[in-house]
Amino acid sequence: MKKTDLTLTAADGHRLGAYSVEPDGVPRGGVVILQEIFGVNAHTRHDVEFFAEAGYHAIAPAMFDRIEPGAVLEYSQTARGLEIANSISEPQLLADLQAAIDAVVGPGPVTVIGFCWGGALAYLAACQNRGVDRAVCYYGSRIVKFCERMKPAVPVMYHFGALDKSLPPEAIELIRAADPKGVYHVYEGADHAFTNSDRPNFSSGAAALAHARTLDFLEA
Repeated sequence: MKKTDLTLTAADGHRLGAYSVEPDGVPRGGVVILQEIFGVNAHTRHDVEFFAEAGYHAIAPAMFDRIEPGAVLEYSQTARGLEIANSISEPQLLADLQAAIDAVVGPGPVTVIGFCWGGALAYLAACQNRGVDRAVCYYGSRIVKFCERMKPAVPVMYHFGALDKSLPPEAIELIRAADPKGVYHVYEGADHAFTNSDRPNFSSGAAALAHARTLDFLEA
């Protein structure tokens, strides 16, 4: 695999970092990995490599670079992560997402996959960005913020933990109402961030099942 730290340029001229991994051989398609609230950290890079190993050209744009270039936060710095995320406007998010999407356009479809804050950004991309063929949202609690006023234009798969207090059943039902054609999976005994092996809520069984379902969704 070819691993590269890149600089992308958004339509408004903003330059942002990105971690790109190209698979051996012709890619099956492109995958944009969208970070949790902590930046493009070691686990986000692992996610990029996971999808590259599955045959996709994967990239993780540094979505915090608008406010704090190169920011990688500790898991205890949730408040700072939220502060940075809340400082980025929707047009800026869309511009940076588009730059990442354009970077992995190739012979196959492009999928946007996000975790936590990135899960909501994946939903946003499925509604608004060009060149997106499908999206996967892992425990994106902020999806509710978007689903009140926009609906996805492409197929979306959702993964939720049954114990995730940031996404109670009523929030999931709001998302279902906005996207009734979506594919929904709720994992019993799993909490928020259940796919992140660096965090205490990691659930190996739920993570493996969710990623297997995502790979099947990409191949469909």
